[in-house]
Amino acid sequence: MSTSAESRVRLVALVAGVVSVLAALAFPFAPVTRPVVTYAWPSSSAPTAAAIPMLPYQPESLDLSVAASSARAVPRGTVLFSTAPLTPDPLAEPLQGLTVRVSDDGALAVTSGGRTFEPVPLPAGSLTVSSTISATTLSADGREVERADGDVRPAVAGAFTGAPTSAGLEFSAVGDTRFQTTASGWKTALGVVAVLAFLVALGAVWWSRRRARDVSSAAMLTLDVTNAATTGRRWLADLGVVGGLLLWQVIGPLTVDDGYIAGIVRSLGQNGQVGTVFRWLNSPETPFGWFYEVLALIAGVDPAPFWLRLPATMLGIVGWFLLTRSVLPRLGVPRMPLLAGVVYLAWWLPYDLGVRPEPWVLVGSALVFVLVERAVERSSAVALIGALAIAGFTLAVTPTGLMAFVPLLVAVSSLWRLLDRTTVVVGIAALGLTLVLVYADQTWASVLDSVGIRTLVGGDRPWTDEYVRYASLLTVGDAEGNLGRRAPVLLLVLAFAALLFGARDKLVGSGRRVVLVTLLSLVTLAFTPTKWTHHFGAFAILGTATTLLALDAWRRSAVSYRRASVGVAVVAGVSGLTLAGYNQWHWISSYAITWSTLSPQLGGVRFADAVLVLGAVVAVWFAVRALRTPRDPDVQRQHGRTADTRRRVAPALAIGVVVLVVAVEVLSFARTAVQRRDSYTLASDSIASLSGGSCGIADRLQVERDPLTGLLPADGPGPLPTTGPGGPSMAGADLPGWRGPGVTTGWFRLPGPDTASYPPGEEPGPPGPVVVTLTGPVAGGDVVAELRDSSGEVTRVPLDEGATQFSASASVDAPRSRDLRLDPALSADHTAIRLVSAPDTPASQGFSVPRIARLVAWNDVLPPGTPAAVDWPGAFLFPCTPFSTLRDSVAALPGWRVSTDARSEADSGYISYTATQGGPWTTARALVRQVRYPVYLPGLPLTDIASLERWVPTVPLVAPEVTSREVEQSGFATPGPLSIGES
Repeated sequence: MSTSAESRVRLVALVAGVVSVLAALAFPFAPVTRPVVTYAWPSSSAPTAAAIPMLPYQPESLDLSVAASSARAVPRGTVLFSTAPLTPDPLAEPLQGLTVRVSDDGALAVTSGGRTFEPVPLPAGSLTVSSTISATTLSADGREVERADGDVRPAVAGAFTGAPTSAGLEFSAVGDTRFQTTASGWKTALGVVAVLAFLVALGAVWWSRRRARDVSSAAMLTLDVTNAATTGRRWLADLGVVGGLLLWQVIGPLTVDDGYIAGIVRSLGQNGQVGTVFRWLNSPETPFGWFYEVLALIAGVDPAPFWLRLPATMLGIVGWFLLTRSVLPRLGVPRMPLLAGVVYLAWWLPYDLGVRPEPWVLVGSALVFVLVERAVERSSAVALIGALAIAGFTLAVTPTGLMAFVPLLVAVSSLWRLLDRTTVVVGIAALGLTLVLVYADQTWASVLDSVGIRTLVGGDRPWTDEYVRYASLLTVGDAEGNLGRRAPVLLLVLAFAALLFGARDKLVGSGRRVVLVTLLSLVTLAFTPTKWTHHFGAFAILGTATTLLALDAWRRSAVSYRRASVGVAVVAGVSGLTLAGYNQWHWISSYAITWSTLSPQLGGVRFADAVLVLGAVVAVWFAVRALRTPRDPDVQRQHGRTADTRRRVAPALAIGVVVLVVAVEVLSFARTAVQRRDSYTLASDSIASLSGGSCGIADRLQVERDPLTGLLPADGPGPLPTTGPGGPSMAGADLPGWRGPGVTTGWFRLPGPDTASYPPGEEPGPPGPVVVTLTGPVAGGDVVAELRDSSGEVTRVPLDEGATQFSASASVDAPRSRDLRLDPALSADHTAIRLVSAPDTPASQGFSVPRIARLVAWNDVLPPGTPAAVDWPGAFLFPCTPFSTLRDSVAALPGWRVSTDARSEADSGYISYTATQGGPWTTARALVRQVRYPVYLPGLPLTDIASLERWVPTVPLVAPEVTSREVEQSGFATPGPLSIGES
């Protein structure tokens, strides 16, 4: 190419790059359209209340008109109008709504958003209330009489009146739809221009440099298959890793956020935005989370767990081939494919299966590293530009993606020589594409508002709290620090120690860079807003590469007896720390898993203790030899075979522990999949999905729909049970029972082992657990179950021991009804049961007649396709239960709520119903009372596996009148700061 032609091509690249940059910079501020939705009540003169559970809780603006005639027609003290229920469920979070009440002196008392106004004398015509983010005003007969500057807008759950008729009342509210935006034609055009101009610029850069051997950059993403001989061991490793990943796809566990992300993905289409669904007022996930769109495509076809986890497995396979074909060949390490496979699986298995973003980050960061290495090796500007683009896309996945920029930082001195005016501009254009991805359907202002609500609600941690991540990793009994999660991270720590204290001089070029990239990437984790251990999943490639480098460097270094002694001692200590963790996983994945509640052991001997003792013995032996062996280098070199042994002991111990951990993970889940095939596991769910479709755990769950049908018959005289308010109740039924101290009930006959625990007409099955419903204080042991066998011998079982207890409310200390289940073996071995309350039992303690649960299928109670408020801890496993919509600034009122067990509900699920957490269903929850139905899972009769609650409106509700229109606004427009109010 001539110089003039090359100059013209470079000019094209420069101009196209500038155009792409300008279009990308303008993109967040381009116009969008959004709906303006108005809700009006009453729709008729009927006094029926209207459900308008707003989200955000405050409308953009509202207007209320109260006719004086309506105030004169009601008794003093009557609430003429309220945006919060007049008789709410006491367990629902109170709302600071708008209330207009006739005071004792006949004036109108108004409160709004926690602000109380001076009473307004009854006007001749009407009182009007207008509220916006800037001010709330009260006007009598058109004249302003009260004003509160600032934001005192009320929370709106609906429209209610204590008057016998709604005549004289007129209410309207404009919903806040700031996040429900759609790109305008101008915005779409800017995005297209930014992308096309970048592609032109990139093509021009490639064309202009092809003579400088940059033509090889056309294959810059091609795997380096030719860099290593296709040996049998390598293909065996490929088969083992790919097979292991596919097996794990079927049997592997849940992650803590699978339900959270599944809710976001499954609600994406119906809500009009990529909202957080469970908290933060359903504000968008932007500037992160574009990968949700990919998962949403899958969920639109089949949202079952197997299919939603498939992208992670595919990314795991891609990551393996990137590691073995593009990363490791550059490091100069010997061919260790089997060892690489074990270490890679040690990272992948505990961290990366599921729908979390770490698999996307580990592939993105590895691609950036490979492209940067190619840019350094071949002076390739195209590879550098590609690395910048992928780094930007990776960061847009999740904050952890910041690590994708680390390879660029580490190699900056080598990359500097590639920079010229054109490369800089096109590189900026590559980063600019991230803006197009992030702001595809949001604006500059809406993203700032989204970030603002997260700041308001909180939950993020500063970088100074990074130690919390490592503390969780080392906390025994915490799934965040289970056996599997400890192993690869602690092995990486050992690798860093080996490189730093014994083999750093062996690192050059790419090897040195990959170690620095891994180390600095760990530093970038400090800038993630949360401090969970699952972020370590992004290190599967970099962590494996660094570990193999350290093993090779240690193998090639001179290891004296003294160094061997220290090395073995350190490895033994770290290995013991690893094996001290439990094989514990999140929620249902931990049930029936070997060693889920204790560290691995056999015959009462813990593996952690055994490896520590073994390591100590070997370390002492090496130390003794160090004292007896001359320090003369010539003498030490004479012991070649001994030196080789010294080098191998510490690495062999470390790798042995990793192999053991991987085996424990895989075999324990495989064993559970086989042994519990008649119950529910992720394996049974996956097989059902592959064989025709699955509704997840709902296909296996059973519900006690009517507890009255299972009451045990009396088998002897005793005090008669009573029913009444405040007594035991379950599934909407008041159960007969007793209350207070000193009660000894009569005997109740237990079913024999052949008696069915299912409704009449269904095929008999084994008896279910004996169930007693309690109400009142949660702590205790004040009530005892006495079970009598055929010989007359009595066994006493306190109802807080030997039974599984669960709470019927969102708060574990609320004095609500709760069931206690006794092992079915007790009913099989005994013929009768009675209950005895101690003399010091609180008077408020109530307990029901014992019963055997009569169960029906979950899908008969909550048929597939029935919308519900599904709490995030378990949402992943209910793919056939759609989420209620959160659209047009209201949360549609569902008829049901689905959650996990009571403690998970209390610890986590509550956020969706709590204003301080920005819970999207807070206003909807205020409209209902919850009626709980006991839930059972075959194979785990004593486990409170899930929660099903019917939402019953506290008063009859109708829909308001709704009008909607589309408006166009700039990317700078915002109604103002969001508010969550005060509970």
